Amino acid sequence: MLLALVLTVAAVAQDPSTKAATPPAPDTPPALAMPPIPDALSSYMPKAERHGSDHFLIVSDAPPTAIANTLNALERTRASLLADLARRGLPASDTGMRHLAILFSDEGAFRRFAREVDGQTLATTLGYYQPAGRRLQLFDPESTDAVRAADATIAKNEEAIKARQEAVNRMRASRLSRQEAAVAQREVDQARAKLASQRAQREAAVDDSLKVVVVHEATHQVLFECGAQSPKGLNPLWLAEGLAVAYETDDVRRPGGPASMRGERFGTFRSALLANGLMPVRLLVTTRVLPSGGGTQTALQAQEDFYAQSCMFVRWCMLERPAEFKAYLAACREAKPGTAPEALFESCFGSIDSVQRSYALWLREQVPESERTEAVRAAQSWSIDGRPLPPLAP
Repeated sequence: MLLALVLTVAAVAQDPSTKAATPPAPDTPPALAMPPIPDALSSYMPKAERHGSDHFLIVSDAPPTAIANTLNALERTRASLLADLARRGLPASDTGMRHLAILFSDEGAFRRFAREVDGQTLATTLGYYQPAGRRLQLFDPESTDAVRAADATIAKNEEAIKARQEAVNRMRASRLSRQEAAVAQREVDQARAKLASQRAQREAAVDDSLKVVVVHEATHQVLFECGAQSPKGLNPLWLAEGLAVAYETDDVRRPGGPASMRGERFGTFRSALLANGLMPVRLLVTTRVLPSGGGTQTALQAQEDFYAQSCMFVRWCMLERPAEFKAYLAACREAKPGTAPEALFESCFGSIDSVQRSYALWLREQVPESERTEAVRAAQSWSIDGRPLPPLAP
């Protein structure tokens, strides 16, 4: 992949600079009234235009193709997510409010807006959702340094192939060089095939990056704006990010969900499990900020581990303890400021010690049979408050 993905839901505190709003467009029906658009946006996106679909409004200066692809992914994500939540008896309703997305054509403008308007320092992320402002912010991955570098490499190779083909054509004009020309032509054809592969990889990387980010951030948005979560309640980091990762998909035509896990995320989790790098449940459910790395692990690697581990634990909660999970979501929505996340979790799921034992048993089934012994051994080595877990039953 050309682009590393780190995705986030922004802090829910309302920034005063985002309170000013642009009123709904005159032709927008009241049932589809849009959330407020920050007045400051015009300083970062002076050529922005509005583009709408059934349930979303995009403010963007990106190319039409990027806007159309984003709207398509947003609508598909919303529909599949609401359908899955309904099947599970989890709260979700169509409020009639159109969801707002801001799509920047330029990565630099996106990062300046995030920092100066929303107070978000985002070194690597491709998007974030702002619950208090009811809007998500994205940028077109075409504007990244990685894509520009790929484009420069492709352009350089195109020029080299063109020059080589002209040389081959001159060789063909000479009878003495025809055999040599045939050999050189095969080399040119091989270079063209390699170039085509480079172009395909470049397009796939951009397409996949945009889709994964859109699905992740749209999941945050729909969960908050359709009633499953509340910006006024308690939103543990593992829950918010675990849910968004659980519904990720590489293809918006095939919805994600807790019954599956995107291959890239599962690979990250599996590596942590077999390397005895899992966070104990008590630490996972009380973590308030994304890890910053340490030792041989970079901040990006630590954050990717956290996302993958949060997703796996969310999957266990939804698949193995659906009633408790539903109660926990409700408790989080109603939680008052200062509520202890550990106590709230145990009020719905019971003792964390007991949860961790059950979770460790379930994990054995999430890896290939040939690796289960190692997985169980790794899970058994977890400790709770310094006390090792008792051995798992055979």
